[in-house]
Amino acid sequence: MRKTMLCVLLILVILSLSSLSNVLFVKSQLVVNTVNINADGSIEPSTAPIERNGNVYTLTSNISGGIAVHKSNIIIDGAGYAFQGNGGTGIDLTNNVTDVPSSREIWNLTIKNLGIINFDFSIQTNGGGNNTLYNDYIANTISGMRGGVFLWGCGGNNITHCTISGEPAIFMDFCSSRNTVTENNLSGGVWLELGGDETVDRNYWTDYLIKYPNATEVDSSGTGNTPYVFDSYGAVSGVLQDNHPLMNPISLSIFPSVSATLSTQKLSPAVPEFSTWIILPFALAIMLLATILIRRKKS
Repeated sequence: MRKTMLCVLLILVILSLSSLSNVLFVKSQLVVNTVNINADGSIEPSTAPIERNGNVYTLTSNISGGIAVHKSNIIIDGAGYAFQGNGGTGIDLTNNVTDVPSSREIWNLTIKNLGIINFDFSIQTNGGGNNTLYNDYIANTISGMRGGVFLWGCGGNNITHCTISGEPAIFMDFCSSRNTVTENNLSGGVWLELGGDETVDRNYWTDYLIKYPNATEVDSSGTGNTPYVFDSYGAVSGVLQDNHPLMNPISLSIFPSVSATLSTQKLSPAVPEFSTWIILPFALAIMLLATILIRRKKS
């Protein structure tokens, strides 16, 4: 009888430790490798923390992983939350397009109030365009020479009031044209290749005073007296530059503590995280109970 009781108690200890070990992997982010917004507007997986109201998709917590968009004419509202990755693509707008033009290209997408952090490509396109990025925080891009925002053959986009860092922050390639980049915080610069007719003006460049140490403010206007020249290559005309670079960073209303930098800890967690020391008291309690029962059986 005593051996049977000991075996039962041992099994209980093992089961308890096993259950608690699963708790340890519950992080402060919902673990979702990739979310899809399908062509019919549905969200996959359906458990992803995104609320749909018509063509507006609003995050309700942070998401670990990226999102692939297969539908045009929608709004993604981060509501102050973020997609957080470990490489890969944050927002994939390529939609399996292999040739441009294509009926599969993504058009007229608005991305606002969103953090996109720790991806190889924060936003990646393949054709399409007329998209709007507003009040977003895009940072900690992992790979080099591809950019936080990568626009390939994607024109007519409007990027404003965003903080973007990357190498470079924005990469426009293969006839990406008629893009407007104004009043952003940019770290890593802008690279234009085989394109033109872009409007890049009134941005805060984190290396402005390093690149132009003698630049000064023009009559309390908030802009510097030296244009910021950014990189270009291929079929572009003239010198590409920001003629009115800002002396101070833009403040993002959705991330009030953020200017040119942001710690991911500022973003709201979705699920509370448990510490490893929780296992110890549970194990000790079960072992104590086993000891008491054995002693009572002896007496």
